Amino acid sequence: MKNRFFKPFVGSNYNVGIRGKKILILGASFYCPKTECKFYEQCTDVQKKDSSSYDATCPLYNPVGKVLHNEPSYCIDDAPKTYQTFASYISKYLDYGNYENVWSYLAFTNYVQFFLPATDNGFRETRWSDLSERDFEAFIETVKEVEPDIVIIWGCVINSRLKEENVYVTDQPNIGNTGGYMCHMKIPEMRKEITLLNPYHPSSSAWHSALSIFEKYLKQALNEK
Repeated sequence: MKNRFFKPFVGSNYNVGIRGKKILILGASFYCPKTECKFYEQCTDVQKKDSSSYDATCPLYNPVGKVLHNEPSYCIDDAPKTYQTFASYISKYLDYGNYENVWSYLAFTNYVQFFLPATDNGFRETRWSDLSERDFEAFIETVKEVEPDIVIIWGCVINSRLKEENVYVTDQPNIGNTGGYMCHMKIPEMRKEITLLNPYHPSSSAWHSALSIFEKYLKQALNEK
C-alpha cells in the first residue's frame, strides 16, 4: 500500500454489517497537539505531508507499544464525543447499541494521510491545502481492501474530491437531486457499486438539524440491492 499510511479500523462484526451492508466511515484528519515533541514540526509538516518517518519512534506512542499508523483503532478506543454521537445514532439500526458494540459493526479511517498540527486548544480545521492526490489514492486502496457497500463521508472539506471530482462516480448529474447527500461509485477492479453518503459532520450543530435528511438517504442505501 504505497499511498496509504493509516491502517483502517475494522470492527469484529464488520463483515456482518448493518442490515447486511458493510459501512466504512471516513473522517477528515488526525491531529497532533504535542508541540514540545522534538519531531513535531517534521511529523506535522503541511508541506511535506508525511508522518511515516516517525511511525515507530513517536515519544508518545513508542513507550506504550503503539505505532502511528494504527491511529484509527486508537481513536475508536478513545471514544471522542463525535464518535459517541455517531454511534448513538447508528445504534437504532442494531438490536442493542452500546458504543463498543456499534463500532464493532463499522470500519473507520481518516482521509488525510499524515498528522496535522493542532492549535493550542487542540482544534484545527482541515484545510484544502492539507489535501493531496495521495489521500485520494489511499482512499481507493482502503476501499479495495475493506470492500464496503456504503462509505459515509463526514463533513464537507473532503467531499469535492470524493464526489464531484471522482472519476469513479457513476451518477454525477444526479448528485444535485439528493442535495449532495448520495451518489455511487464503481471502481473497475471491484464487482459491486459503492454508495457514498455525505451528511454533516457529527460534531456540528447541522448534524442534528439535518439528521432526518441523512436518515432518508441512509435508509435508501441500506435497502439498495
